[in-house]
Amino acid sequence: AHNAYKRLFVILPGYDLRFVETLAEAQSALKADNFSLIMIGIYFEQSKMFELLRYIKSDRKYADIPVVCFRGILLSGTFDVKPFESQCKALGASAFFDLAAFTDDAFGNAALRSSLISLLYSNPS
Repeated sequence: AHNAYKRLFVILPGYDLRFVETLAEAQSALKADNFSLIMIGIYFEQSKMFELLRYIKSDRKYADIPVVCFRGILLSGTFDVKPFESQCKALGASAFFDLAAFTDDAFGNAALRSSLISLLYSNPS
């Protein structure tokens, strides 16, 4: 996950990024601060991404905050992200991104940055 963190700093320079490791840390951070965007990796605390997503979507306080689920860890072999993407969207995520689908270079990172920033300015429906 730490390579994904480094990449997110490159993709979103100038943004205040906060990373948490556990569900309890995430819940505490959400209660303590206001966020413009929430990103959850599919391997968050041993695959508790769906649990955190349900927690966020169950509280109206976070109703207008875009939530992005993503895969940032690249494992060897084939990996089908479609079931994760479908479930995330069914649970109310604004988007799902597979960082592997964006080249880790200036072009790929610019495309990912554009997609993420557009979520900050989209009107929730």
